[in-house]
Amino acid sequence: MARHKKIERRRELDRRRHRRKKRAKLRAKGLLPPAEGTQQADKK
Repeated sequence: MARHKKIERRRELDRRRHRRKKRAKLRAKGLLPPAEGTQQADKK
């Protein structure tokens, strides 16, 4: 059971990391405003 939870947590962290990378890429293209707006989005 504990092992399964570890796997789930790792998966969740990976998902968050990918999302952040995607957002950074969009910001680089100028589709998203710089960092102020993104922190609010992360908190949701």
